[in-house]
Amino acid sequence: MENRLILGVDNSLDYLTVVVASGDSIVEERHISNRRPPSQILPALLSEMLKSNGYSIHDIGHIVVTLGPGSFTGIRVALAFVKGLNAGAKIPLIGIPTLDVLASFYSSFDGYYICPVIDAKKGEVFTALYRSYKGTMENIKPYSAIKIHDIKDFIETPCILFGRGTERLKRTFSASEGVILVEKGFSMINGEVLIREGLRRIEEGRGTEIKPIYCRKSEAEIKFDISVT
Repeated sequence: MENRLILGVDNSLDYLTVVVASGDSIVEERHISNRRPPSQILPALLSEMLKSNGYSIHDIGHIVVTLGPGSFTGIRVALAFVKGLNAGAKIPLIGIPTLDVLASFYSSFDGYYICPVIDAKKGEVFTALYRSYKGTMENIKPYSAIKIHDIKDFIETPCILFGRGTERLKRTFSASEGVILVEKGFSMINGEVLIREGLRRIEEGRGTEIKPIYCRKSEAEIKFDISVT
């Protein structure tokens, strides 16, 4: 990869994450609470991060971006931004489902089922189910928006259940055998994990389809009977 930089962007969770890496070494990583519109933050933030480390946009060799599910608006803003960089500077894009990045944090837990959850509101969570085996993560149930009371039928045990939706599941799993419920953390994407998964997909030639994963229709689509892509 000629030692060029990798830019990682996630805007699907509670915090905007922007990370710049040289190979698998992190140059700089920022996490910003989504209080201001990310469309106003991203260009200036990236410019500042590159300039402060002696780089320019032309030093970026690949961009890794999460595809969701998560915040509908956040996903669209991030994808619009990186697609603009792709069109203007011809930087290749690699897309990774947000749940894949979250699940990969537990890839070393051999033999466990891994179930990340993201609060989807309306009594639902965005989730998928994985199985960890010898450092790899197999996706065995698809990205879904499911009712909280159905999560018990969705998982397999032994299972690590974690993410920004677990606080709504405490009563369901507090006494359940075979379920490790991780209540803290995961309000943001870990930059090192995002870059690592991006590098893996670059080497394998995967992730070139940049299509958002919403799992369900947004409020605007439901209200106005339109389709947003």
